Amino acid sequence: MKKLVLGIIAVIITVAVVALYQFHKDEAITTAETEDVYQSDRPVYDQLLQELDSTEIYNDSIIYGYWFKPHEACSVNLFLHIDNTFVFKYYVVPNDSTIVDVVKRGSFVVDGETIKLTADDGWDEDVFNGIVYRKHNGTNYYLTDDEDGMYLVKGSD
Repeated sequence: MKKLVLGIIAVIITVAVVALYQFHKDEAITTAETEDVYQSDRPVYDQLLQELDSTEIYNDSIIYGYWFKPHEACSVNLFLHIDNTFVFKYYVVPNDSTIVDVVKRGSFVVDGETIKLTADDGWDEDVFNGIVYRKHNGTNYYLTDDEDGMYLVKGSD
């Protein structure tokens, strides 16, 4: 009888230790995942620092960096990478009046004040033709498509 009681106690202790270990292991994984997701409150700035030094991030005379539409930065922005690739986020409103977010990736070339964006999957010419112009308003540089008044300024989050 003593052996049976000791055996049951040993099983209970083993199960408790394994359960406790598993709980702490899961908690550690969850904490690590949370830290990865929330590691920065300025993710765009951190990404910019991987390519530019801190003085270039807000220098609008340098074409590389993060350009965004004022008051719509989350919806309309263009990230021009130093390796001449880009990520362009914008939205369209088709006939049914629903907003459709679009994200295009590709490469770009600069020819004077013209920036030609070549999307990996092409452009819908009715919406955007892939050409952005770099202009100066007497104070700052900005990017525009000269068609529908898209106006992008340089900055960060």
